[in-house]
Amino acid sequence: MDSGLAAVLGATVGALGTGATGLAAALLARSTARHQVLSENMRALRESRRATYLAFAETHERYLDMLSTTLIPLSRVERFPDQREEWITKAHKRWDQALKYRQNEVQKIRAVLYLDATRPVAEAALEVTARFVLLSGATRRTFEALMGQGLDTGPITPPRPGYVDMLAEDGLDPETPDLDVLQDRAREAYNAFLRTAADAVGENGLRH
Repeated sequence: MDSGLAAVLGATVGALGTGATGLAAALLARSTARHQVLSENMRALRESRRATYLAFAETHERYLDMLSTTLIPLSRVERFPDQREEWITKAHKRWDQALKYRQNEVQKIRAVLYLDATRPVAEAALEVTARFVLLSGATRRTFEALMGQGLDTGPITPPRPGYVDMLAEDGLDPETPDLDVLQDRAREAYNAFLRTAADAVGENGLRH
């Protein structure tokens, strides 16, 4: 092979090698950029969910505290018969405040969470909702039994079938459910939500 042909072949091979190297570098850069974008999107999604889960937890912690403070005066009704009406009135006022809070803040954050939650977190949130509604409903039934009438609609009406079924599944009497047991189970559901949500968002859990 003469020197001119060798030079041409060498230049061609070199050019091909440079082109292949350049293509590989471009593909690698594109893959790296795509990975960075995906990682950033996933990080932003986790942070968004962490904020939503934390807001749900804080709102429901407040709601549970409001329901719990309702039970304190209720527990004193039988112990202090001379102040019976006073304790019922105090308990009813606190329960009414909790109900308004649920209708406003609690319902709002639930709607946001269900739009943004993973399935395990959404299921844990539904269990929290069910337990809190049971506690609130049972507290209302207790008021009605003490007063001998419904709080809003006159004579006491039978509780809804779903409410009765859920209490029966828990081994509780729908007419006189144990509020302390319902409170404990509401707290258990809330703590289970915290664990599920923390697992879903990773190593930082639900910390700020």
